[in-house]
Order: sequence, then structure tokens, then C-alpha cells
Amino acid sequence: MRYSQVMKRALLFWSVVFVVAGAACSTAALGIDTCRQIEESRCRAAEACPGIQLSIPRPAGNAVDSCVRYYHDACLHGLTTSVEPLPEQVEACVSAINSGDCAIVQHPELSPKCAWLIPSPQQDASAPALPDAAAPPP
Repeated sequence: MRYSQVMKRALLFWSVVFVVAGAACSTAALGIDTCRQIEESRCRAAEACPGIQLSIPRPAGNAVDSCVRYYHDACLHGLTTSVEPLPEQVEACVSAINSGDCAIVQHPELSPKCAWLIPSPQQDASAPALPDAAAPPP
């Protein structure tokens, strides 16, 4: 085989690899920033809740900061809702978490201001189970 043919085949191979890899790494996640806002407020509020263990598993450094770092990545999956909430809804939910009791910190979807975190029955059937803002802090 001639050198030019080898180079053409190699170029074709690597082009296909990069296209497939690029497609595999894309995300259609909805509400990544919203998830991060909610989870950060939950992590910070959880420190005052004796029933919520932020130290298990043992975090590296400050437990609250570790919780925030964890959800920074976990929220890359986005929310399990099919419609991103309005900024006012997110603000109201974060406010409910910040001013609510520990039950709201652990399960913000229990607050009427965060009820949009609960997917509709239609969404439950089609959405995969992914970490979202309704999951308890680690």
C-alpha cells in the first residue's frame, strides 16, 4: 500500500472517531444551572440540619464545599422536568430552601414553591433516573 493511501485511511479513521466521540459527549440536559443553584442552597442549608449527614462518605476538606462540588458535576445531567422553570420559580424555590426547615432542605419538592421539581406522570415514563435537584445531598 502506498503512503498516500495509508494516510488517507488514517485520516478517514480519525475523522470518524472524532465525529462519534463528539456526538457521544454532547448533552441535551435541561436546567443544569438551575440544578446547581438549588443544590448549592441545599448543601449550605444542610449544615444546620442534624439529620442530614454531609460527612458520609468523608469529604475532602469542608463538607459543605464538597457537597457543592459533587452537585456541580451531578447537575450536568440536568433536571428530570421537560420544561425549564422560570427564573422567578427558581428564586422562590431557593428562597424556600434557605428559609425552610430541614424537611424542605432534604426534600425541596415538598414545598409548593419547588413543586415543579416533581416530573409529571408523562415525564416519569420516559425520563431516565438521573441525579437531579430533588435528590438528597450526599
